[in-house]
Amino acid sequence: MYLKTKEANLYYEVQGAGKPILLIHGVVVDAGLYEHAARLLAPYYQVITYDRRGNSRSGEVYVEEYDISAQVRDAEALLEHLGIQRVFLAGTSAGAIVAQELMKARPALVSHLLMYEPPLVSLLEHQEEEQAWIARMEETISRGRINTAMLEFMKSLGEVDDRREEKSEEEAFREMRNFQHFMQQEFSVFLHYHPELSWFAGMCGKITVAIGERSGPSKYARAAQAFQEKIGCELLHFPGCHNLPGDLPADYVNSLMGVLARKGW
Repeated sequence: MYLKTKEANLYYEVQGAGKPILLIHGVVVDAGLYEHAARLLAPYYQVITYDRRGNSRSGEVYVEEYDISAQVRDAEALLEHLGIQRVFLAGTSAGAIVAQELMKARPALVSHLLMYEPPLVSLLEHQEEEQAWIARMEETISRGRINTAMLEFMKSLGEVDDRREEKSEEEAFREMRNFQHFMQQEFSVFLHYHPELSWFAGMCGKITVAIGERSGPSKYARAAQAFQEKIGCELLHFPGCHNLPGDLPADYVNSLMGVLARKGW
């Protein structure tokens, strides 16, 4: 299904019935990251997934803005379109940043926020090294060396889970088309993002941060833990690596269901 707004034409899917859960994907991937997980959740919840603007099936964009506030407007428009007044948010990687800013914009809308490995690199130690890495990546991108930049970025994600399910040819092809969009439109948006820590500390009871047990010392697992330590929210370890919802959907759902049960959703 599609929702056409003044800014974008958003592809979305709704499965199941019951209390709503909005799952927001990260970069390069799309709603397909949650395809199997959504099916497993659908007997118990109304599960909403969508392709963020500029990605895959939401590639038709009328307002060329890709900052986080634009991403939040899209999520708000989708929830309003579906008549949802309260929702459980779960975001993976950059999708967790969109989710946390949606919570900040509309706190009464969000029952709880689950952030899985948000790339909050501005919170890491040795900021000179981190900013130098970002600058090198941006220079590579500006020179049009998208594949080189993408390979370097993939290394920063950490271990690849050898237990992961194979993607369909259609999903893999969609993701290939997203490489350039991510590098040219989203890389700097997400990698330079810095959360308003004092605000999120005040909401720590409604936030859970999770990292993968096999993510090890990866940049984004460390960044997620740094955020958790700074705001004092709950920290969980989920099985798997950075792309857990797509790699091991049943394990992701089992972990998510545990959070949902404890939060009364």
